[in-house]
Amino acid sequence: MLAKPYGVVKIDASATLMIISFKANPPVEPMRIIELVQKNKHIKLAGNDKLRIERVTPEAKDRAQLIRDVLKSLGTPKAAVAA
Repeated sequence: MLAKPYGVVKIDASATLMIISFKANPPVEPMRIIELVQKNKHIKLAGNDKLRIERVTPEAKDRAQLIRDVLKSLGTPKAAVAA
C-alpha cells in the first residue's frame, strides 16, 4: 500500500538483497533518488527503473521496515496528473 504512490510495481526481497522496481517515469523527484544513492553505499541504481539494496536483513520485518524507510526518504510522491 505504501509503495504504490511512489510508482513501485514490484519489490523482491531476500535476506541479502532487495530490489524495488518502479514504473516508467515514477512520481518521485529524480534528485531525491540521486541523493539517496549518494548517501547510502548499500543502495545502487540498477538500470533506469530499479533500486538495488544490498544489506543483510535475515528477518522479514526488518526488510519491510528498510523498504519503508527507503521509500519515505524519497519524499512525498508527486500528485498524479489527471489525463
